[in-house]
Amino acid sequence: MTPGGAGVRRPDQHTQAAAPAHAPGITGVSAGSVIGPYLRTQAADFLRSLRLHRENTAPTDAGSRAADQAATALRRSSRRIGAALRTFRTALDPLWAEQLRTELSWLSGTLAREHAYADRLTRLLDALHGLSGDPALPAARTPGESTGQGRPVLGVGAARAGALLERQLTLARTRAHSTALQALGSARFHAVADAVALLASEVPLSPAAAGPVGDLLAEPADRAEQR
Repeated sequence: MTPGGAGVRRPDQHTQAAAPAHAPGITGVSAGSVIGPYLRTQAADFLRSLRLHRENTAPTDAGSRAADQAATALRRSSRRIGAALRTFRTALDPLWAEQLRTELSWLSGTLAREHAYADRLTRLLDALHGLSGDPALPAARTPGESTGQGRPVLGVGAARAGALLERQLTLARTRAHSTALQALGSARFHAVADAVALLASEVPLSPAAAGPVGDLLAEPADRAEQR
């Protein structure tokens, strides 16, 4: 899919090969019969997480805990699909796989920003309390609680620094949340969601996917583990 939202290319019948249940080889199992079900499962998880996110997201605030969990699951499914498309691209239609992987990377990065700002605020405030000389550890926080809840009282200078950090990063998180909501309502995202919906029922395989799973998937999987 191009940035303009034209859509992710769907391979035609000439570039798409059906994955047989068995293929000649040491294991007797084709690569397509392994990668296909995995991608369909991840696509189904993506669509389920998207539905939960839409049901629990408030457009005017940072969202509920359920929305945060759904966004995390959506981001996780995006990363898993994208990683599989990259690692096992020889078993898939190459142009389709690269286009969808690029769009899923964009989506995952957009959804990750809000969480990244919240995590950064927590780490910086924890470090600030550590530098203040108080060895007490902060109490565990749950979504919706004040960032400073459960921490010992800081000195005046450190308290001002903490307030500034919290104000700036909370604003950045709110903006990231708004950006994510806009992205999820864009034509670009709807094209990605449509492509994943198709993936949940049909995986565009390359002719090579009919080969033995050990010959086609083992080496890419080993390289991915070493990265």
